[in-house]
Amino acid sequence: MESGEKVGGIKLARIIKRLTELEIEEGGPYSFEPQNGMASADVGLNLAVAIFLRMQNVDLPKLDAFLNDQFKKPTESLVGILGEEIINELISKYKNISRCTEGQDPIKKSIIYDQDEQRIMDAIRKCFDKRFASFSSKLQDRAKASIEKTIRSNRDKQMSLMAHYTKMALGEAGKTVSDELIAEIGLANIFFWTAFIIYDDFWDQDPAADPRLLPIANIFARHYTDFYINLSEDKEFRPFFHDLMDKLDAANAWEVENCRAKVEGDIFYIPQNLPDFGDYEKKYRPASGHILASVAVFTKIDRDLKPEDWGNIVSYFKHYLIAMQLNDDAHDWEEDLRRGHLSTVVTLLLSDLKKNGWEKPTIDFATDLPELRKIFWFNTMPQYVKIVLSQAAASREALRTISIIENPEPLERIVSTTENVARLAEKESQDSDALLKEYANT
Repeated sequence: MESGEKVGGIKLARIIKRLTELEIEEGGPYSFEPQNGMASADVGLNLAVAIFLRMQNVDLPKLDAFLNDQFKKPTESLVGILGEEIINELISKYKNISRCTEGQDPIKKSIIYDQDEQRIMDAIRKCFDKRFASFSSKLQDRAKASIEKTIRSNRDKQMSLMAHYTKMALGEAGKTVSDELIAEIGLANIFFWTAFIIYDDFWDQDPAADPRLLPIANIFARHYTDFYINLSEDKEFRPFFHDLMDKLDAANAWEVENCRAKVEGDIFYIPQNLPDFGDYEKKYRPASGHILASVAVFTKIDRDLKPEDWGNIVSYFKHYLIAMQLNDDAHDWEEDLRRGHLSTVVTLLLSDLKKNGWEKPTIDFATDLPELRKIFWFNTMPQYVKIVLSQAAASREALRTISIIENPEPLERIVSTTENVARLAEKESQDSDALLKEYANT
């Protein structure tokens, strides 16, 4: 648990079941002898449970209230067993993790860059400083914090370094593209993703949406629009850009209109008609601006691409971005459901719910989640994994048929990372019988 990594699948199911058995009251505190009531609540046990749950981004108010009360009057027996130094260290760790879950970024391992990657990242930050030099220091700081958050959250580094990886994949042809231009494209791509994330919070009516970031998102959007339409002398690039962005905004409009459900408190109202994602084109479109970084590099090399290469470039991005979005939807399905967001995976789950004989027009989160989790693991999860692996395979095949690519590894690694997320989920759900037993009494 030192890494702060989450636990999932069968392991988490077993832990949840055991914690349920140790509850004095629903939501804590906990005791090895829960039938004896509050007097038997062990501070050390509850502190350990709280630290673990915080690392899983789970907040239990009753447990917090119990511990905060105990911290005011340290338990002599606990101090005697563990020692005051260890107790203080545990309390400090608990509180630090708590602060992270209350609005600060979680403690994460640093992203590791090789020498070439670090050189490009340094150049990207210099480009940012130059772009925002005329703005107030407060706006500069807020804008910089926004892009740094995007950079930190993207563990595979593709949002920052897609242009760099494309240059590497091109081999000799890529050497004609300067690092300065790669950095400028990298900044434009970070601006695209950061603006998208800010706007998405408002489209989703997320309580975390910050109006102070809207002007910054507008600056980012205006920057990458101006940058891309003025970047290339290729006559086909500008129409390609505008067509891409038109379809991107149309997809966002479709999602807001068709992928929302009514939620009142703990009650989710199941829509009569679920959104039809078809071939998942609509999941590619909102993120499709990501392709511009690579396309910009391709337009700057000294060699001509075959007509079919352009179709394969689009196909490479389309299929792995669909897979990436599905992975995100699978990870966030409970959160999306509570917010009334009909994501791809939530839609699959609701369809499976009906197939399993669900007749109620609503879902009560207070009582129905155990049943939903079982259906997710045994019905929805295999479908989601199959779709992701199929999309990843299509992406890899398209990449390998781009004639100008000499070294596909830098771009194929991104596909493999996306694919591995689904394979891990598949591995966690393989022991279906054991998992069913774990959930049976929860």
